Amino acid sequence: MRLAISLFLVFLTLPGTAAAAEISLRLDPPEVRYGAAHHAGGRLLEGPSPLARRQVQLQGREYPYDGAFKTLATATTDGNGAYAFTRKFDRNMQLQAVAPDAGATSPLVRAYVFPRPRSTFMGLSRNRLKIVQFLRTPPNVMLSAFTNFYLGARHARTGRRVARAKPRRIGRGRFRATATVKLPARWNGRFKYASCFRYSEGSGLGNPDASCPKRWRF
Repeated sequence: MRLAISLFLVFLTLPGTAAAAEISLRLDPPEVRYGAAHHAGGRLLEGPSPLARRQVQLQGREYPYDGAFKTLATATTDGNGAYAFTRKFDRNMQLQAVAPDAGATSPLVRAYVFPRPRSTFMGLSRNRLKIVQFLRTPPNVMLSAFTNFYLGARHARTGRRVARAKPRRIGRGRFRATATVKLPARWNGRFKYASCFRYSEGSGLGNPDASCPKRWRF
């Protein structure tokens, strides 16, 4: 006679640990021109479950990001845990979303505000061309970085850099950079042009990592 040995497995069910709430924050787009608004949004979740009807604060601090975060606006999450803000900023901002009731804070994101550009040109004698770039900024900003100017033939896909000029202040929050260049005679007065400016140190406007190319893609 064989002994039948039965093994009894006992599974202990431990109390589950509640998932911590998490909140996301994204900008679309992260870079805008002065005077335009940033659109920010995200979702508040507890594990896979959305947290609805919860207050979310948009908090920020302006360049140079050494002050305390301030609450800029509040919103309430919808049934999917989603929220959204639309805000205009005068300077680059460091932003975070906070859900106080859920104890959740988003990772930091950077909102970039660039000077608002406008370019024009004037034909001069002997195939010469004057290109002017105007830049609008908050009233108390100084711009120091040079503007780069590019020229290309009418059907060209790229244009080479033909001049650089430092923006000159012409009023509160208004700058002008001017370059005079010569058009090749073979272009018969038909051309494309572009301008590009880099970050001015200490301005708090634009992305410090952005650069201007040697050739511009039209």
